Amino acid sequence: MKLNGRLEHEETPVGRIAAVARSLAMKMQARFEKTGQGPREPDYADYRRALAPYLARELLLARIDEARKTAATALTERMKELAKELFECDVTIAKVDR
Repeated sequence: MKLNGRLEHEETPVGRIAAVARSLAMKMQARFEKTGQGPREPDYADYRRALAPYLARELLLARIDEARKTAATALTERMKELAKELFECDVTIAKVDR
């Protein structure tokens, strides 16, 4: 489904999903007004079909963000551990020899 530009410019997941829902309703109404056939507005099945790929995308984006944050936290903790070990090594080496 080709959507209006609001989808690309919206910063929040809620806004992007709202843009998909609004676009679906507008397109169905325009099609009905042009042809006089089919439903005038979407029902739950239309929303389910239209929203499914966008909801999957938003969930994947959230999982990627969560993984990125988790990995960054783990990496930071590991760097702290290594820095502590490095400090302990440095203590055993005479300052003039470092």
